[in-house]
Amino acid sequence: MPKPETRGQLWGACRSRGRACHREGVAVAFASMTQRRARQLLQDHIRAVMTEKVITVRPDAPLLDVGREIATHKIGAVPVVDAAQRLLGLVVGSDLVGLVDGGGRLDDKVAADVMAAQPISIDEFATCGEAIGVMQNALIRHLPVTREGRLVGMVTTTDLVRHLIRGYPPPEVA
Repeated sequence: MPKPETRGQLWGACRSRGRACHREGVAVAFASMTQRRARQLLQDHIRAVMTEKVITVRPDAPLLDVGREIATHKIGAVPVVDAAQRLLGLVVGSDLVGLVDGGGRLDDKVAADVMAAQPISIDEFATCGEAIGVMQNALIRHLPVTREGRLVGMVTTTDLVRHLIRGYPPPEVA
């Protein structure tokens, strides 16, 4: 069989050889996940996937401090909550970038000025499949997880990918 030139040709070659492939001269076997296992992963509760220790801010938090939290903790969004941990809004890093790009300043505003009020959230007992559907439909990457309106966690697309790839065995290097 001639050496494949493109990624599509490589994929076709891998499939025709029983899902074994060569990467940099080393044979790599790819195992697939069963449909049953995929359904199980999608039916897991979101609380098993979410991050429970979430960095939050109050509505009156200076925006500069919110930006520092995002940068320090390498996160993409910060939920805005009240004293009872009720979800009020969400400040996303791109909101801060857009503000500065538009000539605004971070040192003269508070979280409530730029937060997305009443953000989309999901109940902690929703499934991973439901969370994926919500995130795809709303075009969001950060989804607050609530219990009776109170923030209990956060789930991101990265969390969901990490969860879903557990169903695949690691590639075997021959």
